[in-house]
Amino acid sequence: MSILAPLGLLALLALPVIIVLHMLRERRRRVVVPSLLLWQQLPQQRAARRRRRPPLTVLLLLHLLAAALLGFALARPQWSLASFGAERHLALVIGTSASMAAPAPGFSGSRLDAARARARTLIGSVGARGSTTLITAGPQARLLDAAGPEGAARLAAALAGLSASGAGSDMAGALTLAETALQGRAGGQIVVLTDAALPTLAAELGGRPVVVPIAWESLGGPLDNRALLTLAAHPRAGNGPVHVYARVANYGSQPLRTVVRLAGDERVLDSRAVNLQPDGEVELTWTVPRGMTLLRAELDGEDALPADDVVALSLVQNRPVRALLVAAQPTALERALRAVPGLDLELVSPADYRGSTADLTVFDGVLPPAWPAGGVLVVHPPAGSPLLSVSATPRTPAEPALSVSPAGSALFDGVSLNTVEFGAAPDLAPPERAAVLLARGDQPLIASWRSETSTIAVWSFDLAQSNLTTRLAFPLLVARTVRELTPPAPPAALLAGAVVELRPDPRATTLELTAPDGAITRIAVTPGAPARFNPDQPGIYTLAERAGARLLYEGRIAVNAGAAFESDLRPQSLPGPVAPPALSGTEGAANRPLWPWLAAVALLVMLGEWFYVHGRRAPGLAEG
Repeated sequence: MSILAPLGLLALLALPVIIVLHMLRERRRRVVVPSLLLWQQLPQQRAARRRRRPPLTVLLLLHLLAAALLGFALARPQWSLASFGAERHLALVIGTSASMAAPAPGFSGSRLDAARARARTLIGSVGARGSTTLITAGPQARLLDAAGPEGAARLAAALAGLSASGAGSDMAGALTLAETALQGRAGGQIVVLTDAALPTLAAELGGRPVVVPIAWESLGGPLDNRALLTLAAHPRAGNGPVHVYARVANYGSQPLRTVVRLAGDERVLDSRAVNLQPDGEVELTWTVPRGMTLLRAELDGEDALPADDVVALSLVQNRPVRALLVAAQPTALERALRAVPGLDLELVSPADYRGSTADLTVFDGVLPPAWPAGGVLVVHPPAGSPLLSVSATPRTPAEPALSVSPAGSALFDGVSLNTVEFGAAPDLAPPERAAVLLARGDQPLIASWRSETSTIAVWSFDLAQSNLTTRLAFPLLVARTVRELTPPAPPAALLAGAVVELRPDPRATTLELTAPDGAITRIAVTPGAPARFNPDQPGIYTLAERAGARLLYEGRIAVNAGAAFESDLRPQSLPGPVAPPALSGTEGAANRPLWPWLAAVALLVMLGEWFYVHGRRAPGLAEG
């Protein structure tokens, strides 16, 4: 039970007043009797003693009861359903996108700080038999924790660990998680704490059935903001300069003048003043020299959301590849390999081969004693090796029609093989786990598979007996095969909170991701499986691939916060009632006012007192 107006209890001071009045106004009734002789034998009470004892009459009790009921009614007591064993389950959905880092109106902190404060109040309002589920609506919806009143400290720690980062809010996914958590529970309710800076929310939730009651609380306000939305680069052919493009937006109602600075590898390249109209955009272009690895553009000054005033871009398009070619003599294959961008090739004869630590090892007409780690390309493998089953006699199938499997569609996309003659080739029996990419009738020509720490591709035909080397398809197939056997470069740039899926080096055992604040995340690599992570801090991340203590590769990833759907801080319309839910201890449907019932009972008591007084009066009796 809770009391809204404790000062109303001062009305209970009327109780001793009523007692005193009854003691002062007590008088005997006059009764007509035939003789006073009979009264003389009765013992007499002392007046002083009689005055000290309050008269315990029905009227006194009725007056005291009425006064007590009215006094408690003035204090406006409430009783809680939880006090009587009712269950109430609450699912809190808290927006954690980058816009929640903006200031909250009427609150000395960010919008996320305001959401934390409100969440603590709501958690405290859940009854003894209720529970609270915490869910975040960032770029990916996440279930943080769920607990009853005994887990309040754990929920508070989860709230304290929240951060506003990432572009976008998966509100639909968060609501699905909330509905799942409340499924089958009576008294369930979803409360969404968001800044309402969600331009696409209406489209995402349009027509979505309401399974559990949802209360929306908007913590945002009409804030102006500017943002760098795009930074892109396109290098010219050859060794020409690089064209750079940037887009700046003004999400505000007033014109804005600012300065855009462009830096390359931490050196300022240019500064430009731009004038932005209300809800307007400006596009900028530059030409920068080739050879830079990182570009960075930033706006002068600060606004409501500094995170989207900076944008970065990596100019490293290809990941360097150290390749080793094991061949008896230089061939067309060597020339094609040397033409692959970013590939550093070393040539060694089969007699001098002692193993390989290169990223890619190519065997032309020979097979090693064991597969080396990393990427492996075998062209025209010989028979008699325990590594691979190859027939000793080449043949041409009776039905020599070429067929590309679905697994080889990316390798041969846009490549014409109509005029290619492969000549007689040995029959290849690849392992069961292998994928045949190209076949001629019933004869596999190109196959690939993974073996422990190696990614292997085999071309069974002899390049010297084929006209493939004279076709435009040859260098393209060689370059694509190299890229399939070696891991790609990290993305040039991505939005904060986006899920990144990388194909690490097959030799790697661990990925190390160093955030802009210096925090290091280590991800164990599963052989043959991609590595996933979602960087949520804007800035430059460093990615390192390691095989034990050995560093295989190190690169950088630019993570940005600016996005058209995130940088507009002005609240949008929400798809439900925007009002605080009735859950807190002073304003909720979980608490019922008790004072009307007390006032009604007091009225009944006073009516009963009236009937009692008038019902006891009779003709010939008088009070004096």
